[in-house]
Amino acid sequence: MRSLLPFLPCLLAACLQESGINEKPQEPDFDEGDTAVPPIEDTDTAPPPDTGETAEPPPNCDDQYFAPQNVPQLEECFSAAPEVGTFTPEVLWDVQTFSYNGSSVSCMMQPIVCPLTDDDGDGDADDQDIADVVIITYSPGVLRALSGTDGTELWGTAGSGGIQITGGAACGDLDGDGSVEVIAATSTGVDVFDRDGNSVWSSTACSGGMDGTSDAPGIADMDHDGDPEVIIGSCILDKDGNRLGKGSYGWGSSSNVGSGSFAVDIDQDGELEVVAGNAIYDVNGNALWSNGQSDGYPAVGNFDADDFGEIVVTGDASMRIQDDDGTVLCTAAIPAASGSYGGPPTVADFDGDGEAEVGVAANSTYTVFETDCSVLWQYTGTTDPSSGNTGSSVFDFEGDGIADVVYADEHWVWVFDGRDGAVKMQDTYHSNNTWLEYPTIADINGDGSADIAVCNTPGSWGSYNGVTVFQDADQSWRPGRRIWNQHGYSITNVEEDGSIPQYQETNWLSYNNFRSGDLTPGEGYSGPDLYTEIRDICVDECELGNVTVWYTVGNQGYNDVEDDVLVEIWGETATGPQLLTTTTWTADIIQGIQTASESIELTGIPTPLYDIWVTIDGGDNASSGIVDECYEDNNVDEWGAFVCP
Repeated sequence: MRSLLPFLPCLLAACLQESGINEKPQEPDFDEGDTAVPPIEDTDTAPPPDTGETAEPPPNCDDQYFAPQNVPQLEECFSAAPEVGTFTPEVLWDVQTFSYNGSSVSCMMQPIVCPLTDDDGDGDADDQDIADVVIITYSPGVLRALSGTDGTELWGTAGSGGIQITGGAACGDLDGDGSVEVIAATSTGVDVFDRDGNSVWSSTACSGGMDGTSDAPGIADMDHDGDPEVIIGSCILDKDGNRLGKGSYGWGSSSNVGSGSFAVDIDQDGELEVVAGNAIYDVNGNALWSNGQSDGYPAVGNFDADDFGEIVVTGDASMRIQDDDGTVLCTAAIPAASGSYGGPPTVADFDGDGEAEVGVAANSTYTVFETDCSVLWQYTGTTDPSSGNTGSSVFDFEGDGIADVVYADEHWVWVFDGRDGAVKMQDTYHSNNTWLEYPTIADINGDGSADIAVCNTPGSWGSYNGVTVFQDADQSWRPGRRIWNQHGYSITNVEEDGSIPQYQETNWLSYNNFRSGDLTPGEGYSGPDLYTEIRDICVDECELGNVTVWYTVGNQGYNDVEDDVLVEIWGETATGPQLLTTTTWTADIIQGIQTASESIELTGIPTPLYDIWVTIDGGDNASSGIVDECYEDNNVDEWGAFVCP
């Protein structure tokens, strides 16, 4: 069950909540002053004694009945049954030898996919052309471009001579000419090349603001002026290589190796920030906050009810989730990461429950965490003893609503079922010594079906070099984009033609994933949506300490709920909110139905009793609930009126 922030009931009658399907009426249906009772059958025909005054009937809360009814179902809780493809991976192509500087053949970075060639002859290299693959091989460090069609070598360059041999690359249109530039990390900054491999500029202005060994550059238009910035570690360069600023705290790196910062609008203020592990920076490198935690590899997602992003940080055998202001929300040890570190995190809806989770690789495990840092599932048996530092990606290959995990260790290329970690692929056509790399998922050969690209180095597990691309033998995998332009990839950070958005859409408000290629999150998942409604309250027995509540429960979603669910009745008393009673709803809660009413008699109530509310399945945010719902914030209904003096 997902864990979210605990339910905080509204403390004042003025804070009326919605019931989940209809706004609560301004006035309750029940007349609180009504003391009428049905006539009492009496065989004695003698008139009652004349006392000179009318006798008051004793207090009585007669039982009431509210019939079940149909309710509108929420369209957003429904996903049509998907077209499920096959999962029969095979090698599409691989390249292990190169013509330019043929001694440099090992690749220990995440492959980059972007358009470099004009395949359709219209004069542009854009999203209408077949994608190409960019890698860095060593030694020495050589930046290479390969045709997405068959791996043919397009060009290679050693740049200024300082390309990081285990570093990263990125691509995007920096100068607005309609063609992408390719960025390669160097030991002190970046080299930039045009799509034909010609040098554009080289900058050494970022020394000290990056790791210098395995850095992954990123691109974003942070100031929305139409000219993208280059981000590497805590250093920000303009499109011409001039340094705009450098942060003085973290740069998105663990104590092991490499950095992986990127830019997003974490606090939804309209400006992009550079996200490191323990700080965020503006375009000039000024820290907007630093939280005193250790640095680490970041990712972002939305794990609560607000529109702001949360930051996931991994490294040094631990994982934590931070709020948009740096507050640490939860922490966890990365299982089986003893003696290693834990790689860059991945955010996706792994299990198809409509909520995002976090995936992290370590030296012998892959673990998926819930948003409270508890473990959803873990696979033990991966092999990455040299670093335990690699990342992963996710993609719903078959269209079944499940984000499959793609991960490459020293020996195997793995695909895990996102629901439970079941192994769907364990391919030995791979070897690597591993750093920060992870497999890239894109439509590389332009056939309308996603492919997987992974780098290789020879080692104790094999002698593979260069890069391997896998496809589905039936070409039935769902379509992927023709671009994956940087290590910190989040779909909305780049257009498919390689242009960089002047105003970057917030990923977690649409896709809510990171290092994922899924364009239709949640497809294939239909879920329930529970709510409760107070139908009436009888206050005639307040003097006896009794109140009767009639309530119903309903399901606005598209799956029946067969589990027993907890119902709680709370009251607002002179000393604050108080739990008055609990019960368990044991009958099935059918989709599209609001049930017949149930009554609960509360005895010994505290007075004065200012208000009453009913919760189902843990209430709003459902930290203690058991049902995965489309919405977790509509499980409370408040009476909204004074109850007993």
